[in-house]
Amino acid sequence: MRAALPFLALALAACANETSIPEASSLGSQGAARAATPVAGPVTRYDGQYVGEVTLTIDRTRTCPQGMAGPREIQVQQGRASLVINPQTGMTLIGTVGADGSVRMAETLDRTIATSGAFNPEGFIGEYRYGLCNYSVQMKKV
Repeated sequence: MRAALPFLALALAACANETSIPEASSLGSQGAARAATPVAGPVTRYDGQYVGEVTLTIDRTRTCPQGMAGPREIQVQQGRASLVINPQTGMTLIGTVGADGSVRMAETLDRTIATSGAFNPEGFIGEYRYGLCNYSVQMKKV
Protein backbone atom coordinates (compact mmCIF):
# COMPACT_ATOMS: atom_id res chain seq x y z
CA MET A 1 0.00 0.00 0.00
CA ARG A 2 2.84 2.40 0.84
CA ALA A 3 4.35 1.80 -2.59
CA ALA A 4 1.15 3.10 -4.22
CA LEU A 5 1.08 6.35 -2.23
CA PRO A 6 3.66 8.20 -4.37
CA PHE A 7 1.66 7.37 -7.53
CA LEU A 8 -1.59 8.53 -5.93
CA ALA A 9 0.03 11.80 -4.82
CA LEU A 10 1.39 12.33 -8.35
CA ALA A 11 -2.06 11.71 -9.90
CA LEU A 12 -3.72 14.17 -7.52
CA ALA A 13 -1.06 16.78 -8.22
CA ALA A 14 -1.68 16.49 -11.96
CA CYS A 15 -5.38 17.31 -11.44
CA ALA A 16 -4.80 20.16 -8.94
CA ASN A 17 -5.03 22.95 -11.57
CA GLU A 18 -8.27 21.64 -13.15
CA THR A 19 -11.11 24.11 -12.52
CA SER A 20 -13.86 22.66 -14.71
CA ILE A 21 -14.89 19.34 -16.13
CA PRO A 22 -13.99 19.11 -19.83
CA GLU A 23 -16.84 18.54 -22.32
CA ALA A 24 -17.47 14.96 -23.35
CA SER A 25 -17.54 15.85 -27.06
CA SER A 26 -15.13 17.88 -29.13
CA LEU A 27 -18.18 19.29 -31.00
CA GLY A 28 -19.16 21.43 -28.01
CA SER A 29 -22.61 23.04 -28.13
CA GLN A 30 -23.01 22.17 -31.85
CA GLY A 31 -23.00 18.47 -30.96
CA ALA A 32 -25.71 19.01 -28.33
CA ALA A 33 -27.89 20.88 -30.84
CA ARG A 34 -27.45 18.15 -33.43
CA ALA A 35 -28.39 15.45 -30.89
CA ALA A 36 -31.65 17.28 -30.12
CA THR A 37 -32.89 16.94 -33.74
CA PRO A 38 -36.24 15.10 -33.65
CA VAL A 39 -36.50 11.61 -35.10
CA ALA A 40 -38.73 11.19 -38.17
CA GLY A 41 -42.29 10.08 -37.47
CA PRO A 42 -43.99 6.91 -38.67
CA VAL A 43 -44.10 6.05 -42.38
CA THR A 44 -47.70 6.75 -43.37
CA ARG A 45 -47.59 6.59 -47.19
CA TYR A 46 -48.57 2.90 -47.06
CA ASP A 47 -51.48 3.45 -44.66
CA GLY A 48 -54.69 1.81 -45.84
CA GLN A 49 -56.41 -1.53 -46.28
CA TYR A 50 -54.99 -4.44 -48.29
CA VAL A 51 -57.01 -7.54 -49.18
CA GLY A 52 -55.80 -10.80 -50.74
CA GLU A 53 -54.98 -14.47 -50.42
CA VAL A 54 -52.55 -16.54 -48.39
CA THR A 55 -51.67 -19.68 -50.39
CA LEU A 56 -49.43 -22.63 -49.59
CA THR A 57 -46.08 -22.66 -51.38
CA ILE A 58 -45.71 -26.22 -52.67
CA ASP A 59 -42.96 -28.14 -50.91
CA ARG A 60 -42.89 -31.88 -51.55
CA THR A 61 -40.55 -32.55 -48.60
CA ARG A 62 -43.11 -31.86 -45.86
CA THR A 63 -46.82 -31.94 -45.24
CA CYS A 64 -48.35 -28.55 -44.49
CA PRO A 65 -51.93 -27.39 -44.03
CA GLN A 66 -53.51 -25.77 -47.07
CA GLY A 67 -53.71 -22.00 -47.22
CA MET A 68 -56.32 -20.19 -45.19
CA ALA A 69 -59.88 -20.28 -46.53
CA GLY A 70 -61.11 -16.89 -47.73
CA PRO A 71 -59.34 -13.59 -48.17
CA ARG A 72 -57.22 -11.97 -45.49
CA GLU A 73 -56.76 -8.28 -44.75
CA ILE A 74 -53.81 -6.15 -43.69
CA GLN A 75 -54.61 -2.83 -42.03
CA VAL A 76 -51.87 -0.19 -41.96
CA GLN A 77 -52.44 2.82 -39.72
CA GLN A 78 -49.76 5.34 -38.72
CA GLY A 79 -47.11 2.98 -40.09
CA ARG A 80 -48.26 0.00 -37.95
CA ALA A 81 -49.36 -3.03 -39.96
CA SER A 82 -51.64 -5.73 -38.57
CA LEU A 83 -52.82 -8.95 -40.18
CA VAL A 84 -55.45 -11.18 -38.57
CA ILE A 85 -54.02 -14.44 -39.86
CA ASN A 86 -56.51 -16.70 -38.05
CA PRO A 87 -59.92 -15.12 -37.38
CA GLN A 88 -61.14 -18.17 -35.40
CA THR A 89 -58.40 -17.80 -32.76
CA GLY A 90 -57.84 -14.07 -33.22
CA MET A 91 -54.14 -14.63 -34.00
CA THR A 92 -52.84 -11.28 -35.22
CA LEU A 93 -49.42 -10.44 -36.65
CA ILE A 94 -48.14 -6.91 -35.99
CA GLY A 95 -45.18 -4.92 -37.34
CA THR A 96 -43.86 -1.48 -38.29
CA VAL A 97 -43.54 -0.44 -41.93
CA GLY A 98 -40.12 0.84 -42.98
CA ALA A 99 -39.46 3.84 -45.23
CA ASP A 100 -38.92 1.48 -48.18
CA GLY A 101 -42.23 -0.32 -47.53
CA SER A 102 -40.64 -3.39 -45.96
CA VAL A 103 -42.31 -4.97 -42.95
CA ARG A 104 -42.06 -7.98 -40.67
CA MET A 105 -45.30 -8.70 -38.86
CA ALA A 106 -45.01 -11.26 -36.06
CA GLU A 107 -47.25 -12.87 -33.47
CA THR A 108 -46.68 -11.34 -30.02
CA LEU A 109 -46.21 -14.61 -28.12
CA ASP A 110 -44.38 -16.65 -30.77
CA ARG A 111 -42.13 -14.38 -32.86
CA THR A 112 -41.35 -17.26 -35.27
CA ILE A 113 -44.91 -17.03 -36.65
CA ALA A 114 -44.42 -14.12 -39.03
CA THR A 115 -45.15 -12.50 -42.37
CA SER A 116 -42.37 -10.60 -44.12
CA GLY A 117 -42.67 -8.61 -47.32
CA ALA A 118 -43.01 -5.19 -48.86
CA PHE A 119 -45.75 -2.71 -49.59
CA ASN A 120 -45.85 -0.87 -52.91
CA PRO A 121 -48.37 1.64 -54.33
CA GLU A 122 -50.56 -1.21 -55.67
CA GLY A 123 -50.44 -3.70 -52.81
CA PHE A 124 -48.37 -6.07 -50.69
CA ILE A 125 -46.24 -9.09 -51.64
CA GLY A 126 -44.72 -11.29 -48.98
CA GLU A 127 -44.34 -14.65 -47.31
CA TYR A 128 -46.06 -16.07 -44.23
CA ARG A 129 -44.10 -18.64 -42.20
CA TYR A 130 -45.63 -21.02 -39.74
CA GLY A 131 -43.13 -23.57 -38.48
CA LEU A 132 -41.50 -25.21 -41.50
CA CYS A 133 -44.38 -24.24 -43.81
CA ASN A 134 -44.26 -21.27 -46.19
CA TYR A 135 -47.21 -19.45 -47.71
CA SER A 136 -47.31 -16.77 -50.40
CA VAL A 137 -49.13 -13.54 -49.46
CA GLN A 138 -50.40 -11.33 -52.28
CA MET A 139 -52.73 -8.43 -51.58
CA LYS A 140 -54.15 -5.44 -53.42
CA LYS A 141 -54.70 -2.03 -51.87
CA VAL A 142 -58.41 -1.19 -51.69
